[in-house]
Amino acid sequence: MLRPLYHLSLQGVEVDYLPFDRRGFVDPDDIRKKIKKNTRLVVINHASNVIGTVQPVKEIGRVCKEHGVFLAIDASQSAGKVPIDMKEMNIDIVCFTGHKSLLGPTGIGGLCVAEGVDIKITRAGGTGVRSAQRTHLEEYPYRLEYGTPNVLGIAGLQAGLKWILQKGLDNIHHQEMELTRMLVNGLKEIDGITLYCQDDLTDHISVIAFNVNGLEAQDVGIMLDADYNIACRTGLHCAPLVHEQLGTDKIKGAVRFGIGPFNTEEHIKAAVEAVREIVEFNKKRKG
Repeated sequence: MLRPLYHLSLQGVEVDYLPFDRRGFVDPDDIRKKIKKNTRLVVINHASNVIGTVQPVKEIGRVCKEHGVFLAIDASQSAGKVPIDMKEMNIDIVCFTGHKSLLGPTGIGGLCVAEGVDIKITRAGGTGVRSAQRTHLEEYPYRLEYGTPNVLGIAGLQAGLKWILQKGLDNIHHQEMELTRMLVNGLKEIDGITLYCQDDLTDHISVIAFNVNGLEAQDVGIMLDADYNIACRTGLHCAPLVHEQLGTDKIKGAVRFGIGPFNTEEHIKAAVEAVREIVEFNKKRKG
């Protein structure tokens, strides 16, 4: 969300940012206090792609509804992991990508827009519908669609959704969080590890961030990849403001593990042991 909002600010749109608390959550009362007469939209990451916290969107949505402000959520990390009920949670726009927990291919995503929300048309192009009309069509979905749709991507996304519905969203989330608890508990036993916002895994998804004290995140990631064949993501994770608040921006970010529906206990044990060996290697290297 950061870059689109920043570009809007360059065009004169006023943008305010809110911090999260020590557990990684945004307080709905802080949003209430921040809303002004000219506030039109509140945008929030439903689930953090750095620390894994799932924000209290229902309560935030209630605040927005009370003040007549639209609420949009970035569900890139939550769609396919936790339930989203737009009506119950007072959400006006859900933005999602298909290639993460929805198990679709890259290059596919979408918006789910509530009744009464009119998003400005910013481009125009062919839709294959009412071709004689010179102006772009006003109705959804054509209002926001231009050119030939990504049919292969849509088919892949449908296949992912079919698997998720067969498996069951709650079952997937429960399985992933059990493995996440196992991973967090294993890492907590290692002296020389810093975990971020992982004291309580309530209202979390299966994403955790950590650092090996005294090593840069990218070096840890290289060792995990090259020496242990373990995939992770290092750096600022496209979320520099989160890292600025954590203070990890000064040490080039953090190491992130993301647990998916195809991970096993053996994977978790291997990851914990690999991190343990990296910590021991670092201690010996320092002498």
